Amino acid sequence: MEFIKNVSQIEKMTQNKIIGKPQLIDSEINFRGNNNILYCEGDIKLVNSKLNFDGNNSIVYLSTTESEYNLDIKIYNSSLIFIGKDMELDSNLNIISKEHQNVIIGSDCVFGKNVTVRAADNYPIYNLVSKQRVNFSKSVFIGDHVALGDYSYISSGARIGSGAVVENKTFIHRNFVGRSNSYILGNPAQIMQQEVFFTPDSLDTYTPEDSVNSSDYKSDIFIYNFVNNETFDLNKIDKILSDLGKEQKIEFVQKLFIQNKRKNRFTIR
Repeated sequence: MEFIKNVSQIEKMTQNKIIGKPQLIDSEINFRGNNNILYCEGDIKLVNSKLNFDGNNSIVYLSTTESEYNLDIKIYNSSLIFIGKDMELDSNLNIISKEHQNVIIGSDCVFGKNVTVRAADNYPIYNLVSKQRVNFSKSVFIGDHVALGDYSYISSGARIGSGAVVENKTFIHRNFVGRSNSYILGNPAQIMQQEVFFTPDSLDTYTPEDSVNSSDYKSDIFIYNFVNNETFDLNKIDKILSDLGKEQKIEFVQKLFIQNKRKNRFTIR
């Protein structure tokens, strides 16, 4: 077991690995297993964060962003959590990945307060008659430029396409598919409106003049379309990740999610 509260402790690690130079501000990284990797791009800041590696052979990949990371992460055996670049985080993003599943979050996403993303339940659940398990864990995919409102909850197997807006306190149930450029609301979640997009401008500072000027938007930059040889096959990506070793996974996600900047990669239509 290795417990990190100060960057000076990183170079003394022998059973796990931290790649990069994260700033730890009232944060801790706890390794209760072996052969895990925390990969930090650039000079990221972990503020009031707790990252718990409670199994073996897992990876948390944090991409560069100007926002501070305020994370509560629990990751278990042979799982991957990837957070894309330029994330905007209000506070306390909770992510849980276990049973060798993955959580993939694209770039330019906006997270409200106390958002939860989990790729697994706490316990196996079985059908009363057949005795067959009904809740196998599944990976979660969240595309680029997705807005997740305060206290929204994303369940195992959910897939949310680029440009989607998830309203406050929405419960995204198991295996839910949220189309790109859709407005999602409710408990359980429903697609309330399609063919919408949002801009990253905060309404907090809008003046009356700003409101008038925002009545229309000229650009198509936040509209996402399915494009052959550009849009991902998420099932295929999940299968490839399950077959790769740790170092190979890092190379794969860097090539696919960092170096590949194609706009429509996470489109769901």
